Amino acid sequence: MRPSEWLKFWSKRRPDDVSPRIMLANLPGDDNKRLVALRSAMRAFPGVARIGDGPWGLGRETELPIRLHAIRAIFVTWSDFVFDGVRNDARRKASETLAALLAKLDEGLPDFYNRNIMGSDYAVASWQDAVEAARRGVSLVEAIETLAFQDLPFDHGRSYRDFLDTLSIYGPTGRSDMARWRAAQRAAIGADCAVLQDKEMTPAELALAPLWPDPHSAALETNLTRGLSAKNAGELGGHIETWLRERKDGSLVLNMDPEQARERVVKIANLPLSFWQCRPATDTLYAFDYCLDGDLKNPNWGSETLLRPDWQKMR
Repeated sequence: MRPSEWLKFWSKRRPDDVSPRIMLANLPGDDNKRLVALRSAMRAFPGVARIGDGPWGLGRETELPIRLHAIRAIFVTWSDFVFDGVRNDARRKASETLAALLAKLDEGLPDFYNRNIMGSDYAVASWQDAVEAARRGVSLVEAIETLAFQDLPFDHGRSYRDFLDTLSIYGPTGRSDMARWRAAQRAAIGADCAVLQDKEMTPAELALAPLWPDPHSAALETNLTRGLSAKNAGELGGHIETWLRERKDGSLVLNMDPEQARERVVKIANLPLSFWQCRPATDTLYAFDYCLDGDLKNPNWGSETLLRPDWQKMR
């Protein structure tokens, strides 16, 4: 299906009045559910940039590792949908690493206020709101394995919160922008489910399709997440962010036709566990970013000893 055709198809199938949870649960096949969860995680990923907001030590300790292994899980899962040859255990290993980090963060979240008491009540509430929004974004990454959209413990009993509140938005238009953001994600999930339910696209085709079913939603995402995307580019890596932004528009992979990028993408997805865990997250991100653009014949490609230069390190 050509891009112009599937955009028209999507525009007629925007079941935003139906619960995303119900649509996902009713979608046949684990792979279909996993793909919908993956694309939901991609849309929400910019907000994950604030998972460590606040001065607390636990946030600083877990922030970059969580962001690294969340984007790793997204990249590996996406690669497996688009290309053959990805190791069977690559996605599972990424998810296990992420789960261990999240367990550590989640243990401290109920005590967020006391851990950040040096700030004003307004500041602490703002930090906590950002961290919780980011944590909801990571829960969509977790859905790649669980195949379900779940509420987090801190949202139980909060009728004013939704699992798609993956951004922390303030200002005079904050409430309306949050409602628009939630609705845009819900419509996109519904459109993805409809495409797969009606078998209008293969999973590989949908994995390469634009993340948003209409230009209005895509423009809203640009407006609400531009600062977060800049933060990701600076802290995670410019090529990592570029690959993610390509997914928003679809089609190209690392500025190439998908087949041209196949070898590089599969090699990255198949990097051993030691590559991801043998050094601090800031250095692993630097090495990952190089893998997306560096010469495949360079000895530094996929190296477990490649480190970010001291002058580039954030911490």
